[in-house]
Amino acid sequence: MVGTTESLDALKSIGLNLYERKIFVALLAKGVATAAEVSEIASVPRSRSYDVLESLADKGF
Repeated sequence: MVGTTESLDALKSIGLNLYERKIFVALLAKGVATAAEVSEIASVPRSRSYDVLESLADKGF
């Protein structure tokens, strides 16, 4: 898993769910990456990573 408990908790306080938090932190760590790469880093199922990335984009991240 990517990120500290503190960073994941801080992102929770702004309304991100667990998968959104993990994917967001993975993107910060990796930079530009494919959905498959991000899902592997974040330990999120690849099939869910597409929905999560779209959700983050809709929320302005």
